[in-house]
Amino acid sequence: MSDPKLIELLAGHCGISGEYDDWAGNPVNVPTEYKLPILRALGLEVDSDEAIQHAINDNEQQRWQQLISPVYVFTRGQPCLISLHVDERQMGNLFKAEITLETGSQHLLTLNTGDMTAETSRTLDDTTYHHLMFKLPDDLPLGYHKLSLQSNNTRGQSLIIIAPDTCYEPEKLNKGNRIWGSAIQLYTLRTDQDWGMGDFSSLRLLAAQLAEQGADIVGLNPIHALYPANPLHCSPYSPSSRTYINPMYIDVMAVADFDDCEEARKRFEDPEFKQQLNQARKEEYVDYSLVAWLKFGFLNTLFEHFYEQHITSESPRGVAFLNFCKNKGPGLARHALYETIYEHYKGLDINNWGWPCWESLFQDPESNAVKEFASHNQKRIQYYMYLQWLAEDQLAKAQEAAIEAGMLVGIYRDLAVGVDSGSSDVWSNRSLYCLDAGVGAPPDGVAPQGQNWGLPPFNPQILRDQQYQPFIEMVQANMSHCGALRIDHVMGLLRLWWCPKGKTADFGAYVYYPLDDFLGIIKLESHRRQCLVFGEDLGTVPPEIEAALPPALFYSNEVALFECLGDHFTPPEEYKPMALTCISNHDIPPLKAWWNCVDLDLRLQLGIYDHNRAQQEKDARHQEKLALLKTLTSIGEHPEGMNPDDISTMGYSRELMEKTHYYLAKTASKITVLQLEEVLQIESPVNIPGTSEEYPNWRRKLTDTLENIFSDSVNKSFFNNLGVIRRDAV
Repeated sequence: MSDPKLIELLAGHCGISGEYDDWAGNPVNVPTEYKLPILRALGLEVDSDEAIQHAINDNEQQRWQQLISPVYVFTRGQPCLISLHVDERQMGNLFKAEITLETGSQHLLTLNTGDMTAETSRTLDDTTYHHLMFKLPDDLPLGYHKLSLQSNNTRGQSLIIIAPDTCYEPEKLNKGNRIWGSAIQLYTLRTDQDWGMGDFSSLRLLAAQLAEQGADIVGLNPIHALYPANPLHCSPYSPSSRTYINPMYIDVMAVADFDDCEEARKRFEDPEFKQQLNQARKEEYVDYSLVAWLKFGFLNTLFEHFYEQHITSESPRGVAFLNFCKNKGPGLARHALYETIYEHYKGLDINNWGWPCWESLFQDPESNAVKEFASHNQKRIQYYMYLQWLAEDQLAKAQEAAIEAGMLVGIYRDLAVGVDSGSSDVWSNRSLYCLDAGVGAPPDGVAPQGQNWGLPPFNPQILRDQQYQPFIEMVQANMSHCGALRIDHVMGLLRLWWCPKGKTADFGAYVYYPLDDFLGIIKLESHRRQCLVFGEDLGTVPPEIEAALPPALFYSNEVALFECLGDHFTPPEEYKPMALTCISNHDIPPLKAWWNCVDLDLRLQLGIYDHNRAQQEKDARHQEKLALLKTLTSIGEHPEGMNPDDISTMGYSRELMEKTHYYLAKTASKITVLQLEEVLQIESPVNIPGTSEEYPNWRRKLTDTLENIFSDSVNKSFFNNLGVIRRDAV
């Protein structure tokens, strides 16, 4: 191994951490040799002392020879201090500074380096560089502004981002009101009109029905774009793009072109199609291949009609589509191009899973081969842009319906922690991603070897060089057409656990990111879009996150089933007020499964636990059930007939579900959400972390339709009670 001191020095320059506290609070030191593959994943040559020293020198030179940083993020009201690096020959020069505000107006400044005192200096290759500081005007408005500096042949440009102190928070929540709603996996919803999975019309119906019961929020799983040509890739947390939407959620019959297209209407009445549609609706698990065949067959037909009737004639509807494409910019066109190439290669080889499988000339979006392909497939590219137009329009209408029905927040969206390695996002901007690493989690009590989710992480330096534009666009997209955004694994704003390619996660290390800059962007977009922000902070939360998020009005995410404190659960009044709290979520089994230990039996069946471990977990679960029952009793919600001393009385019941959710409703958290699975008393989890083919993750549907759920008098009474308890808790 190379000189450990050199490795540690380079790792420090790159934000690779050598120390952290594990899940039990014990300090951990990452071995120096574990950092070498992380450095390689960042694109650095580290096979010798000379190579490492060269990388250190390059890092130093880049920092000192860069006139100004590509991007700065400031909080409004704080001094906007800009770092300036000049060599000794430039000391005394005048620099013209031009600040172009987002509105287009300009501020002109003149900087005399001769009047400025060097903060620090450094000599590299016989040239001395000086670090100077200058201050921007105090009255810069919120937004994205451009700073240009010029002196003779020396030029520098930077993006200046001015952010508010906090995220947006609705006034009623700010005053202490407590609301409730439901968090759902959209594909699980059943309605009388669905095409085999939940869609945006299902969401619209759910929002209206929940609002009628007094709810103010409805939460979604990530609805990021997956792979239309590969519907079996269905994990919402391993998307192709976090900027665009999964078109499988389009309700075909809600598309305006459906009523105008005679071919589509005839096909809908075809007996064979009706049979396939009914089969898709009856399935216990979403049959993604069948749903894709049903939906995309129609959407292709509708696009042909739209193309002939609206695009070629430039009708008002056609112009609206073209304006949508123009406003979305080149990013949408590139994503649609990726979808078209993916579809082409999938047709050649069913095992094709993304751009790494393509011919080398097609792996570069700027290659002549790709440009030629695009020129010959413009209509197909427009088809994929059309799908995004429809999806965004239907999502927007669902949010509008939620607000019109009286919801305070309406829809909240979920931002996944990363994207799939073969994805559109990676192909479109490959230098931004480190493909020889995967995002995951360090070892803990549940996963002794850690977790590797296989999602390639952002390269922090490249992201900065790109002025955070990919991050900005992603945040903007995910705060659109909703009232709140949940950020999955919010600790990733500070650091991500990088797992080296070909190694288990216990060989990984943390890589740090610019937390304050990310928070500034999120706060700015939150206010602009009046979007509440939740940070999923379950698990080991570093002190930097605990210190930064609450003052920024980031809501926490709490799970009641994690709140067992020995012989009782956290009392309702001791929950964090500024939190989104639930009983369980997509990674935690429904309450009935938890109570009946179905999740533990599944882990035994799948080989995740052996018999000893499963029994230990069941013994611990029994104590947790007793603690929950004790807590329910203490708040006046004891399920009738349940006696902890008589096991025969401890069976799961509807009343236990309701009483547990009344406990949830009494918490101090401003927002609480339930899963519809609980109302239907479903036992099977929607996802088992750590599995892929072993279990049908992301496929299980609800067991009844929304129409039936919300017409049931028992359910209505339950929902009403939740609302009464929430109001009385204010």
